[in-house]
Amino acid sequence: MPRLAVLSAMAGAALWGTIGPVASLFTDRERLAYGGIRLAIGACALFALGGRPFTRAWRRHDVLPLLAAALGLAGFQLSYFAAVGTSGVAISTAVAIGLAPVLTGGWTATAGRQRPTGWWLAGTALAAFGLALLMLSGSADVSLSPKGLALSTVAAACFSLQALSIKHLTDRHADTVVLTAMFAIAALLLTPMTIAHATPSLLTGKAVLSLLYLGTVTAGVSYWLFAYGIRHLGAPAAVTISLLEPACATAIAALLLGEHMTASQWVGIGLVCGAIVLTTIPTRTNEPVAVLVRSAP
Repeated sequence: MPRLAVLSAMAGAALWGTIGPVASLFTDRERLAYGGIRLAIGACALFALGGRPFTRAWRRHDVLPLLAAALGLAGFQLSYFAAVGTSGVAISTAVAIGLAPVLTGGWTATAGRQRPTGWWLAGTALAAFGLALLMLSGSADVSLSPKGLALSTVAAACFSLQALSIKHLTDRHADTVVLTAMFAIAALLLTPMTIAHATPSLLTGKAVLSLLYLGTVTAGVSYWLFAYGIRHLGAPAAVTISLLEPACATAIAALLLGEHMTASQWVGIGLVCGAIVLTTIPTRTNEPVAVLVRSAP
């Protein structure tokens, strides 16, 4: 089961890696609108996969984690794109994606009063270093600003929040049920921004097909795969595996779009892949090392 969960989380991260090339078809203004549309389409895709969040009673102690998951999902979109506009893609991705596993593992270890395992720490550190090589070594224009760093840190916290909330909720509810509700609420939260930045060009054939792909594949299916990984590996391991996303995005840009990559960037991709192996080395009890704690019943 852990091996399947690792592959599932990796597949979800790889699908996220295709977001960049597709999103490049939109202008900066349109990207702010497509975020909300993507989540709405994702909710519909998850509903089709069997998510029926409003046909069952949610317990009172599920309300706050569900709202936290939706806020984390919506907040990541807002803060990350704002950070990109301030500091650029390289530094924003390095901080937002690289810091998320540290925050997730730290909170899980603190809440469970258990120290992170050595393999998870080594894997996370190696992945963060590989991500830094990947995102920064090929960038000639890296803008370090307090505002950009703050927004990137908020984005990392939001990504961590949604992962921890998904783990909490999927211990008691089906993955599709949790994700459908989470996506629907997040899409509603982003409705004002979506309406404010939507343009008629989003109704063209190419834009509609792109949005359907982004919503169905990079939102609905990818999060479904990611949630399966979270359920069986724990949030810290799954979030560390999600570092595969920028590695896949960079490789796609180089191999399919003809973008130049430096040797350091290829080394960075290799380190990220190696880090994923480290975080999933089994312990003596055949449990994945990256599982720091088990959620309370």
